[in-house]
Amino acid sequence: MNIDLKNILIYFIGSLTLISFISFRALRLSERKVSGIQIEIMNNQEFYLIDRFEIQELLNKGHSANVLGANFDQVDFKLLEMQVEENPFVAEIDVFINVTGVLEAKVSQAKPIGRLINSQGSDQYIDMTGKLLPMNADYTARVPLISLAKEGQWTNHLGENDFGKQLMEFLIFINKDDMWRAQIAQLTVNDDNELILWPQMTKQLILFGPADEIEKKFEKLKLFYKEVLPKKGWNTYSSVNLKYKNQIVCK
Repeated sequence: MNIDLKNILIYFIGSLTLISFISFRALRLSERKVSGIQIEIMNNQEFYLIDRFEIQELLNKGHSANVLGANFDQVDFKLLEMQVEENPFVAEIDVFINVTGVLEAKVSQAKPIGRLINSQGSDQYIDMTGKLLPMNADYTARVPLISLAKEGQWTNHLGENDFGKQLMEFLIFINKDDMWRAQIAQLTVNDDNELILWPQMTKQLILFGPADEIEKKFEKLKLFYKEVLPKKGWNTYSSVNLKYKNQIVCK
């Protein structure tokens, strides 16, 4: 037989076999049903903004009927993920069916790093991305309280103006540092968008100034705690000013 004709025949038979296999597999998958639902909330040791029951309700809402028992080919994974992501406390979700036929949903919660105090309405959380979140009736996150002289600067996200971006960097910085996360309980923002920090363990107000040079200012504050207060006394000063370059002004 001509070599080219033989290769064509082999290719044709192979393609036919592959198409048959794919069709058979698709038929088998269409007949299989979701045998269970497994929900894993990835970071629920740090905070508890959502639970498995809420996620399961949203999964069922994203399907025409109860997702448990649905045929594989009826499950719209994208639609399910979009439905669950309508919950403001869900940062990310991945939905898939494992080899045993169980639908798995891996959920990451939004992580609050600050709480905006709104005198004219409900408070709001700020998450790690700068997004504003509603309060949760079942859980209160232990994060710094933030009072603003000029309220209502943001609608949905701190990134809507330059000061919001600076404030987000400030909150991320203290959240990643064990010492400052434990120490900074509250901050106020004056009309000039300067920060005043209220510490947890000591009595001094911290006049931080603009939310810039964050790392340098906290290094100065750490020096104040380690070198000055042990010598002068923990209650000697009522305020420490970090606004001035290469200086710490205590009163």
